[in-house]
Amino acid sequence: MTNRVQPTRDTDQLEADVTAVIEACGGDPRTAIRALLVEQHIQEQRIERLAAALSFGYVRGRTGVTPTRSGSSHRETTRS
Repeated sequence: MTNRVQPTRDTDQLEADVTAVIEACGGDPRTAIRALLVEQHIQEQRIERLAAALSFGYVRGRTGVTPTRSGSSHRETTRS
């Protein structure tokens, strides 16, 4: 029976969060969506920078982790 109560609490919290975001944006839903999209973009950039900073040797063997060459301090160099 407690499994059915939990989703209601989660839904209530989600609705409260949505209302709070819209209110923080002056009651304009478009402004709230824009603010959330900007924040999402910022967080994605942060994740990309952190992933690039990880040493591939540190994460070796872990699934879902691929080495990236761009933005990394571990770039391949070729000798002339």
